[in-house]
Amino acid sequence: MTRTEIIAKFRAENPEITIRVLPDVTLHSWLIEGNKEVAVKTRCVTADTTFHSIDGTRNYDLTDEIENFYDIDEYPGGGVAYDNDRLDPTTISELDKDEPSWREYAEGTPLKYYLRNGVLWFERTPSTSSKDIEVYSVCMPEDFNNDALTPFNEILILAPFHYVLVLYLQKRAKMTVGKPGEEIKAQQEYDGYVKWMKTELSGMKMKSMNFSIGERS
Repeated sequence: MTRTEIIAKFRAENPEITIRVLPDVTLHSWLIEGNKEVAVKTRCVTADTTFHSIDGTRNYDLTDEIENFYDIDEYPGGGVAYDNDRLDPTTISELDKDEPSWREYAEGTPLKYYLRNGVLWFERTPSTSSKDIEVYSVCMPEDFNNDALTPFNEILILAPFHYVLVLYLQKRAKMTVGKPGEEIKAQQEYDGYVKWMKTELSGMKMKSMNFSIGERS
């Protein structure tokens, strides 16, 4: 559904919320927010990005390397690969527990990574420049700000889930002008749809999952 069609569907299902009660300009603003919220909650907009290591550089700001970066996609078959070898995700606390001297490691080939505030860190500093760093990521979508656009970066396979934004508008509208109790029902409908959407998308990932770095679909 385009933005125009989503708003028309919302108006048809909520005839009491006329354009005089909530003008289209308000719904346009809400749809920009809702498009991002749903995409982040369901992790439905993804990317596969490759950039190069720099000798002596241990950390890389993924918000600079990847457009609209939100998080690393840790789903099996995703994550981070260095020179075509998948690295193990970790945390500072795990490293401190299992490898207390990791901060003093000599330069070499990274084996593990962690993420802090959008910055990718390796447990050891790469000793070679120009090695491929491949990151599978979850991204925020482009702004849903045109009547002719469809949600979630217009990814065709996500078309069956566009109705979630009708429910998002309904939730926001009921919170603003609804009768007591209606906003609770609208929130539950929206939450239930998002949960179903996440389940469906997870199933699609399982079907296409491949553990070989060079052969992922």
